[in-house]
Amino acid sequence: MRLLPGPTAPTAPATGPVFPCVRLTLDDGPERLYLLDDPHDCPAAMARGAVYDPYVHLAYLLIRQGHDVRRLARFTGLPLSVVHRVAEAAALTRP
Repeated sequence: MRLLPGPTAPTAPATGPVFPCVRLTLDDGPERLYLLDDPHDCPAAMARGAVYDPYVHLAYLLIRQGHDVRRLARFTGLPLSVVHRVAEAAALTRP
C-alpha cells in the first residue's frame, strides 16, 4: 500500500459530479427532478434537466438548519409530502 503525501481532493465519479436533487411532483404537473442547491452553484445539473424551484430550495436550506417539516410546509405552501421528501434528501446530503 502506498500513502499519498498530504490531503488529497476527492475525485469525481466517472459520470460527473453529483448534485443534490430529488424527484418531486408539484401541483404544476408531472414528476420532475428538482435541484436542491442554488442553480448558480450547479449549472451542470440544470443542463442535465433538473428544475429549480425557489420554494423547494428554501425548504431544503431551512430543513438543513433544523426547522420543523410541518411548519415549513405551511410557510412555503408546498405539500407536506413534498417537504418530507426534501427532508429525506437533506438528511442524505449532510456532511
